[in-house]
Amino acid sequence: MLGPGESVHVRSDGLYRWGTVWIPSKALIRYGSALTGASFPISRIGHRWRPRPAASRRFRNLHAAAIRMDKVRPQALIDAEAAHGLEQQLIQAVIECLIAGSTNAAHPSARRHRETMVGFERLLRSQPARALLIPEVSAALGVSERLLRSLCAEHLGMSPTSYGRLRRMSQVRSILRGGEGNAISVSEAALRNGFRDLGRFAVNYRGVFGELPSTALRRRNAVNDSSHITASSITDLP
Repeated sequence: MLGPGESVHVRSDGLYRWGTVWIPSKALIRYGSALTGASFPISRIGHRWRPRPAASRRFRNLHAAAIRMDKVRPQALIDAEAAHGLEQQLIQAVIECLIAGSTNAAHPSARRHRETMVGFERLLRSQPARALLIPEVSAALGVSERLLRSLCAEHLGMSPTSYGRLRRMSQVRSILRGGEGNAISVSEAALRNGFRDLGRFAVNYRGVFGELPSTALRRRNAVNDSSHITASSITDLP
């Protein structure tokens, strides 16, 4: 559970399914107080809850039902009464999980480390096309290079440099697979995201994604050509 305005950096070691429920803090306090008959304070510090099985099951079922309804019967959510009823059930399920489960707050040092990783992500996002050097990253975050390396190994499973390169490589992949279609070449996409050695970039790209960047671009172009032909054929019908 995250408090108002709080960010978190999370790493999974395998296949995961993530789900979120956003509830205004005032509404959560109001409903929590009404359901428990007592004050229902919300900490501004992130907590990890482990609900009881029955409460967790009810919450997951309602969450899944809301997602299914949005996909299969989105018109039902337009009905204010139906949407309000589902919302009430979800909020109640969240509160049941919070009051019927165990929680642990992160140690102050762990919170600081988490905030450092959130800051690292923000720094990379603010300069997406640059290969940031470890000294400038550590200086910007106010931590030692040793601590930065240690936190990245713990939270990301790789060095800061490797993670930044993987992130920029993923940006290139996104462009080649659909971001700008035929309007950009592999070399332009790579250079735009901070890769200067195009030969090494292609080798590393294939090592990560299992194909050359040119293959991804050709596949995108083939899809665009096919769509254009189909659209033209339909337009030419009498």
